[in-house]
Amino acid sequence: STQSTGGGYNKLAKKTVEEEPVVVPGNQHNKSAAMLILALSIHSFFEGLAIGVESTQSVFIQLAAAITVHKCVIAFAVGSRLIHCGKKTLEMVLCLGCMCIMTPIGVILAIGILELLDEYTLLIVSGSIQGVSTGFFLYITFAEMLFQEMKSKNDSALKVSFMTFGVLLVTISTIWHNWNGEHAH
Repeated sequence: STQSTGGGYNKLAKKTVEEEPVVVPGNQHNKSAAMLILALSIHSFFEGLAIGVESTQSVFIQLAAAITVHKCVIAFAVGSRLIHCGKKTLEMVLCLGCMCIMTPIGVILAIGILELLDEYTLLIVSGSIQGVSTGFFLYITFAEMLFQEMKSKNDSALKVSFMTFGVLLVTISTIWHNWNGEHAH
């Protein structure tokens, strides 16, 4: 049991209110964070390439908007991971800045590539770039993010429920978009 101090509150309550966030400095966590930043930077570059090779303005805008929302969520998750690893503010800004600048670089490079290629070669390059981008996305999602998240046994049912909900939402959205695209003409 805790006893009240002269200040009118107990030591245990004071300690839990003033506790710092749990920081886990260590070589393994730093390597994991560095690999995550590298993988996400490469993924961001390929996202930019996928946006840049898109030939229709409406799809270009849809992709750019979706990736912008996606980046906000990813930046929050990566920022949380960097805080957990004990990174300083400047290190976090540099890591997140590196990750985020890769998409515009990819867009600019893809637009430059478009100017040099004929239509057939463009389709092959565009499909290849989108395939590699999807591969990086799947790797990062399943090998880095979900694996790490599911190692923690806290709220496992809730995590699986939201993951299932997200997959269903994207599937339904894709089917709806494709169905509307076919019936719009």
